Amino acid sequence: MDATARPSVEPELFKKYVDFIYDHTGIRFEDNKNYFIASKVGRRCEALGLSSAQDYFNYITSGPQRHGELPHFVDAITIHETFFFRNEPQLNAFERDILTPLVNAKRLSGNKRIRIWSAACSTGDEVYTTILQVLKNNWTDINWEFVGTDISQQSIRDAQAGVYSKYAIRNIPADMMSKYFTQVDEQTSKISDEIKKFATFKPANLKEPSEIRRLGKFDVVICRNVLIYFDDKSKEQVLWNIYDTMDDDSLLIVGHSENLYAYKHIFKADNKLASAFAYHKAPAGTEKLHV
Repeated sequence: MDATARPSVEPELFKKYVDFIYDHTGIRFEDNKNYFIASKVGRRCEALGLSSAQDYFNYITSGPQRHGELPHFVDAITIHETFFFRNEPQLNAFERDILTPLVNAKRLSGNKRIRIWSAACSTGDEVYTTILQVLKNNWTDINWEFVGTDISQQSIRDAQAGVYSKYAIRNIPADMMSKYFTQVDEQTSKISDEIKKFATFKPANLKEPSEIRRLGKFDVVICRNVLIYFDDKSKEQVLWNIYDTMDDDSLLIVGHSENLYAYKHIFKADNKLASAFAYHKAPAGTEKLHV
């Protein structure tokens, strides 16, 4: 397709969309995402019988149905790319250096409850991957609770359904596939209720303190490949919200490309767990860097 034929939104209207999205999600779209926004808006216009991007903007900002439409718009513009056992070296370090010592410590303490939160869990691939790691190690004496949240309500519904494409499950070991998945058709497979029973999925906006605070406290927070979509201001808000869900000995796991050095007043890297990209809460009073 000729690039000149690609849909686009007038620059002034595009900026209004960008600001609106940012206000509601904390995600900042750059100018090179005009086509992306225009294509998503076009699909929603077609679904609603609206004639222009301006009509749709009016619809989601001031129309009587704006609250009902907003989740559909957020579903359309958020990234859902994920798959099982993503970045296996990090997952191996996570299992070896974090989960195993955590299980042993809980057993010694007599408190055998472990809560793990997957922030921005998308379609649940990451949550179910961690559950598969737990079952592989036969840590069944522990009272596990896995919570997955995402701003996209469609992603949450997909996670609850637990049906995945061949692409999403391509890295799952064959023995796990045969034990925990049932083939639906040539292209999809469904995860078993034995796995699904460990997980709870719910919509939540990482930018909203009240929504995150209601989740309670966690031993481990996994927020991989998410922070890269936020600008500095939103990222700081998200990190403080995550901070409030953690105790002093809890751990935050981020993606390999998400260095939090500029936010060392919120989280401190654990150098012993560098291969797992793990962070503790920063000590109270740690000064903010001026960078």
